[in-house]
Amino acid sequence: MTAETVYLRSLARRVVRAALARVPIRAALLAGSAGRGDADLFSDIDLLFYVDEVPTSEEITEIRERVGGVDPLRRYQPTEYANGEEFRLEGVRTEVSFTTVDRIEWQLDRLLVELDDIASSRQKLLSGIAEGLPLYGECLIERWQRRVVDYPESFRMEMIHRHWNFFPLWYYGEAMSVRDSELWRLDVLLEGAFNLLGVLAALNRLYFARFQFKRMRQFAAKMELAPPSLIDRIEELFRLAPDEAAQRFGQLVEETRLLVAHELPDLELSLPFPPGTRQQPWALSEGARR
Repeated sequence: MTAETVYLRSLARRVVRAALARVPIRAALLAGSAGRGDADLFSDIDLLFYVDEVPTSEEITEIRERVGGVDPLRRYQPTEYANGEEFRLEGVRTEVSFTTVDRIEWQLDRLLVELDDIASSRQKLLSGIAEGLPLYGECLIERWQRRVVDYPESFRMEMIHRHWNFFPLWYYGEAMSVRDSELWRLDVLLEGAFNLLGVLAALNRLYFARFQFKRMRQFAAKMELAPPSLIDRIEELFRLAPDEAAQRFGQLVEETRLLVAHELPDLELSLPFPPGTRQQPWALSEGARR
């Protein structure tokens, strides 16, 4: 655990004590790097409170003032199930969110059971719960953590299906190179890299969200099933010449397909233009040249 983590956790506990003195709290969870234990000097405090009834904005202001927080900012309007505030505490950006227990359990059902919009930033809710540090109401949070850690097989399969979507740069590379389409090429390459990570995350039963994706190497280190030197190879794609990058990307896609096929032999993954195929230009006839 880093020294920065110890410091941020002490500040978070200060906020928890102030909140408990002001409003009824069911549980409190410290998410992000401070919760995981790898915080640094750029880390913030992401403190999640779970309640039966959402406190008013005035009550949240009183909690901030009680701990000496300054520069308040509200990023969203309060609702019947959520409210919160962002402020600075001893120079550290601190975000406190209050969400009803019923809302969290509804969200868990939608993600883990109904598989609703699972390839979105909502997976940050799942990884936040799984990796977070309970600061109050441990029984409730540990119950949620057990549920989240039990990565459902249906969730795994749906994640693979949703992320198995790759624009075939290896096929269209030559055509794109003569069409002055560098921004488009980089865009689809980036999209493909994220989809590749999404497939591998599901294969390894890891929650994954593209939104604000950080600590990529730390994330990949958790994967037992992955192409060798995965992150180095992904980063290299954006430094290589376009045609070589397209072929290397195709190799990564094919290696990933083979890993999925070995782990899940009944799951069929296909692409309209598999890696290794290339679009061929058509020939202009002699008559058309005249």
